[in-house]
Amino acid sequence: MSRSVSRVVAAVALTAGLALAPVQPAQAAPPGGQYDYTDPAQTGCSATAITIWSKQLQHPVTGVVNGVMEVRYSTACQTNWVRVNNYVNGAAATKIMIRPRVHAPEGGSLEYASDTTVDVYHGWSYGLQFYAPSWVCIQVGATLTLGNEVIGSNGQSVDWVC
Repeated sequence: MSRSVSRVVAAVALTAGLALAPVQPAQAAPPGGQYDYTDPAQTGCSATAITIWSKQLQHPVTGVVNGVMEVRYSTACQTNWVRVNNYVNGAAATKIMIRPRVHAPEGGSLEYASDTTVDVYHGWSYGLQFYAPSWVCIQVGATLTLGNEVIGSNGQSVDWVC
């Protein structure tokens, strides 16, 4: 076999070998991401919600409890959101939730997500939801303000909930 024929045979063999090499599919994002930044009531996720964590919102000076914050979890949608019961008429309730970027056990990852929802509502109100199955830890926080005064908080900027 001549040298040029050997090169052609080697090139054909190399090309054929590459064509037969298995192609690795790209890792898809885990399911459930369609719920990120959505309203739990509008998506129907709130229908299967349970409270998985709660904390009183106390006045930082007097210690008076002016509300409570909860982390809600939808068993059907595998989402979390913060819900606040504001006991003070006219106070603004700020709800904070952060989902750090995490790698999913089945591949892919959940990207960083953050929501801060503020409303003036006496009674229950809630923020947006994120996909956060049971293996995901989130950070949550809440404050109640009346004018420029903080009248209730969870005692720190955020709490970890796992």
